[in-house]
Amino acid sequence: MSANPLLATESRSSSLSLLITLFPQLAEEQSSDWKCILDRAQIMDAPADTALATAGTNCANFMLLLDGAVRIYQDDENGREMTLYRIASGDVCLMSLNSLIHDRPFRANAKSETNISMILFSAEDFHKAMKVSDAFRMLILSSLVDTVCTMVQSFYDTAFEPLDMRLACLLGRLFERAGSDALDITHQELSQELGTTREVVSRLLKKLEQQECIVLKRGKILIGENKQMPGII
Repeated sequence: MSANPLLATESRSSSLSLLITLFPQLAEEQSSDWKCILDRAQIMDAPADTALATAGTNCANFMLLLDGAVRIYQDDENGREMTLYRIASGDVCLMSLNSLIHDRPFRANAKSETNISMILFSAEDFHKAMKVSDAFRMLILSSLVDTVCTMVQSFYDTAFEPLDMRLACLLGRLFERAGSDALDITHQELSQELGTTREVVSRLLKKLEQQECIVLKRGKILIGENKQMPGII
């Protein structure tokens, strides 16, 4: 993932401490080779809505996310977006691994959803760490398995769950995550999450409103009187 136009953070030591907190297996690695790799790593910040990678570009760095959230998505020839997965602090990006391990272009787009902090290893140091550090290699392998399982579940949901149920479940999760009875989200953003069109989402939202599950406002969705969607109590 590109480091431009990201800004270097001021407190390197606190960021490295956070790295160990999020990835405790790395605390076991004490080799001089690993310490040199860690010394060369960049601790970076980026604001929300920063494009971190674009489909078709080379992956110059490997990222371990320390704070915030990153959305990985693809878009079709008509500009319609489909969310593949998200990276939160402590997660590893599957697309970055694919790009670096096979030396091929990044196959999706990555954008920060919030302000983020990260540690970046150059492609060269990533490959070196995979060779010299058992702890780093096991971190990558375990994260790879977790991400693949998450994506398989997402594919299952997309293939076998009706779209109206997927929308209801998504809204339930978003309300629960927000800890509020109001969401600041547009129909277009919901359609990108579900991989469908805004018109389809708007029609399904209208049905939920008619069932009094939600109340639609401009740029907002409120919980309605009939709290029957998954995740809404």
